[in-house]
Amino acid sequence: MVIHTQHWVSSAFGIRMKLSFTTKATLGCLCLILANGFQVSEDESLMIIGPEYSQIEADPGEPLVLHCDVFTKSDTDETLIYWLVNGSFPEDTLSHDRIIESNESSLEKGSILHKSLLLKNITAEDLNSTFCCVVTSVQEVVQKSITIKATTHGCGGNKRKKN
Repeated sequence: MVIHTQHWVSSAFGIRMKLSFTTKATLGCLCLILANGFQVSEDESLMIIGPEYSQIEADPGEPLVLHCDVFTKSDTDETLIYWLVNGSFPEDTLSHDRIIESNESSLEKGSILHKSLLLKNITAEDLNSTFCCVVTSVQEVVQKSITIKATTHGCGGNKRKKN
């Protein structure tokens, strides 16, 4: 038996993101839980949904929203989710007016936490930075790291001119 559910998350920036979940796939005595296509471990109390490291292509000068989603089995624990830019809180960086952290949101009665980071416009500094989503609980700490590289367009990496 497979049960599918879908949820929409609205960020503080007005951007909607669809999270599709296969909450439970039961095959005889085997039970598999997936979130957005990634297996969720039943042994860990915290689990990043998606890869723990990724590199995103973006156009310099354009805005970008980075997302962090985590599955938590903790009902009583206090779980904290936050972003770091090169090891510092976004509000403590020189780019604090350009990089904004959203409020935390949750789904599934708090078992899935979500937090976004808005980069108002990508700069050369961002292309040399590491953006890290950190999630902590009493039992453990998990993190997701994202780097950004400039989008290349066509042969030679130049954008095509509009006529």
